Amino acid sequence: MAIQSLYTLWDDIEHFDLGDSEATAAEWQGHKGLYLEKMNAAVFLREELPFTSFRLKAEVAIPHKVGFIGFIFGAVDAQNYELVYLAPVEIQYDPIMNGSMTWQIYNGVRYQKALPDTTGVWQKLAVEVHPNGAFVYLGDDSEPKLILTKLQHGGEPGKIGFWSFLHSYIRDLSIEQIEPKPLNESGADLYQQETGLADTTVREWRLSEPYLRGENPPAEQRWLKAKVEENGILNVNRWFAAEPGSTVEARSIIRLPSNQESVISFGFSDHLRLWINDHEIYQGSWKWNPPSSDGRISPDFYQVVVKWRAGENSIRAEVAQSENFGWGLTLRTGLNDVLPIFL
Repeated sequence: MAIQSLYTLWDDIEHFDLGDSEATAAEWQGHKGLYLEKMNAAVFLREELPFTSFRLKAEVAIPHKVGFIGFIFGAVDAQNYELVYLAPVEIQYDPIMNGSMTWQIYNGVRYQKALPDTTGVWQKLAVEVHPNGAFVYLGDDSEPKLILTKLQHGGEPGKIGFWSFLHSYIRDLSIEQIEPKPLNESGADLYQQETGLADTTVREWRLSEPYLRGENPPAEQRWLKAKVEENGILNVNRWFAAEPGSTVEARSIIRLPSNQESVISFGFSDHLRLWINDHEIYQGSWKWNPPSSDGRISPDFYQVVVKWRAGENSIRAEVAQSENFGWGLTLRTGLNDVLPIFL
C-alpha cells in the first residue's frame, strides 16, 4: 500500500529543518504557503524516507521576473544533493556538489527543458524519483517535461526537501511512495546519440589540489585521477569545494604515431589558461555575465589549430572559479589515432 504524507508548509513547518533559509509563512494570490527570498536556500525534511521510489509534488510560484524553486532528493548531506527546479523559462537539473550549484556543467537537452514564461502564477511541479533516474512534470501534463537518465549522486536514498534562489513560494508538498519505473537507456548513451560526443574528448585527467588563482601549485602534492562526466566535462566541483579564487591544474598526456596537426576545441568555466607541450595557447574567462554570457560549458566554445609531435604530448590546463555555478573543463583534441596513455 502506498505511503503518503502531506505538508501545507504554512502551519506544519516544524517538520522541516529551515537552516539559514529565513523561510516564513505568507499568503500570495489568495493561497497560504511558505515564502523564501534568500539565494541558494535549502530546507530539509527532518525525517528520512523509508522507500526508494517516490513522488514529490507541490504548488510553487515565482512572483517576479527572477526566481527559482524546486525539490531536493537523494541528499548525502547539506552540501551534496540532487536538485531539480523551476526557473522562469525552464526546468533545470542542478545537482549540488560540495556546496556548489553545477548548472553550467549540466546543461543541454539531457539536463534542462525550455518553457514558456512560468512566472506570476501558481504552478504544479512534481518529480518521480527512482534509483536509476527521475521524471519531472509540470502542471497537469501526464508526459514528463524532463527525464533524468542518470542521477549524479548515484541514486542512493537520502533526505528530501525543497530549495529556492531569490523570491519564490511553495505550498502543499506531498510525498508518495510509487512503484519503480525503468529507464531504458543510460545518460551517456542518450547524450552521445543527441550530440555526437566525439571519441577525441579527453576523458581522463590528473587533477591537482586547489590553490589560489595567481599562485603556483605546490611543488609536492597529491594528484587525483579524475574522469569526465557522461557529457565529456571534467567536473571539478565533484572533487573540491569551490572557494573564491579556487584554482586547480589538470594534466593529460596523449601519444601519437607521427607529427600531426588538428583543430582542438574546448569550453570551461570560469577562467582558463591552456598549454600544449608547455606552450600556452589560450587564456580567457567565461562566466555568468548576462546578457552577453551565461557561463555554460560547451565543447565548441573556442577552437585553435595545434601542431602535435610524434610520441608523447602534454595537455595542461589551469582552471579557476569565481562563482558557484559550475567549475570545469571539456576538451576535444580533434585526433583520431591517439595511442592511449593510462595516467
